Amino acid sequence: MFIVDRIRKILFDRKVKNEGGPAFSPTIRQYYKKKHGITIGYGTYGGCFSPRNIPPGTNFGNYCSIAQDVKIFRANHPLKYFTMHPLFYNPSMGFVKTDQLSRPSLSVGHDVWIGASSIILPSVHFIGNGAVIGAGSVVSKDVLPYSIVAGNPAKFIRFRFTPDIIDKLEQLQWWNMSKEDLIRQKNLLESITNGG
Repeated sequence: MFIVDRIRKILFDRKVKNEGGPAFSPTIRQYYKKKHGITIGYGTYGGCFSPRNIPPGTNFGNYCSIAQDVKIFRANHPLKYFTMHPLFYNPSMGFVKTDQLSRPSLSVGHDVWIGASSIILPSVHFIGNGAVIGAGSVVSKDVLPYSIVAGNPAKFIRFRFTPDIIDKLEQLQWWNMSKEDLIRQKNLLESITNGG
């Protein structure tokens, strides 16, 4: 069985590589959606492919940059129970049949950069398009589109662009372009962000 599994992995890895690598492969996206319940948009790469750190119900938009050691949590230990031990809320411990905790999904927009060692807490439901989360941040609330947040707890620092530029980028929805189309439109998009 080990040899068969090894051969499958080699063939899978070869197919992913032939499709442009993890950032662009539709095969790896189908696998993560089906096996781990993680939706990963086109062009998104990095730590999003870590089911140990990224729970089911997490949805990443297109062209996101996710550091390898980002951790996303979708539930806390319950404070209302007499104990916070998972025996009484997590079915994997063998006492309860169903999960007793709410585990809301997380929606990460397009072109989001989540820096190294960042932690996203269960109170976060939405990270907007174009947002930046600084390395080492602990995010405890939703992140506005095109905002830069950092720290513990993460605090708003500034927006990446003026409202006019943000509006133009949102109207263009460049993140829906293929890699090839995006490369062709690079100069136009740069002229928008440079105030042209």
